Amino acid sequence: MAKPRAFISFEMEDRWARDFLVQHAKDQANDIEFYDYSVKEAFDSKWKTECAKRIAMTKGTIVMVGPTTSKADAVLWEIAETIRQGHYIFGIQINSGQTHPIPVGLPSKNVIRWDFDQIVKWLKTWE
Repeated sequence: MAKPRAFISFEMEDRWARDFLVQHAKDQANDIEFYDYSVKEAFDSKWKTECAKRIAMTKGTIVMVGPTTSKADAVLWEIAETIRQGHYIFGIQINSGQTHPIPVGLPSKNVIRWDFDQIVKWLKTWE
């Protein structure tokens, strides 16, 4: 069975959540590959081309939903690109006890609370 491959979409201020998810997967000895394309460069056509390639290497996208995610142009583009490519998508509310606005394009029924077991269950549906 191939490893689940997931693209992680996040706002830079929520990078800690991406790092935590990746580390948690390693600590739990899960065989999951994560990709992202952090916006360290200009959000332009070159960035979009490279980001689209990384999304294409995965089966789906996990959106880390934080306080400003719904306003992040790069995240909104990554969600649209994931849908355009016909990939799976779900979101994670990253702050315990807080519900942040869900970005456009991410179905609200596909947004969960931070629960690593549930995250793994979602990823297994991508097989």
